[in-house]
Amino acid sequence: MNNRDKLIALIADYGLERREVADLVRVGREQVDHWLAANESKTHEPVPDMAIELLELKLKLRKSQVKKEKQ
Repeated sequence: MNNRDKLIALIADYGLERREVADLVRVGREQVDHWLAANESKTHEPVPDMAIELLELKLKLRKSQVKKEKQ
């Protein structure tokens, strides 16, 4: 699975908006749009490994904080 597919899966699994993704990985919303553009698109840019790693870490942290708050 490539990073674009991973990003799409994370967005779907966590019900994220593109603006949320941008805020979490500290990029502009347009950058997320470029990452999600079809590979054939002129605006497509590959998703950096660090963006996926940072997003996964922040989402896991958010999930664990929600669990603690519910206890």
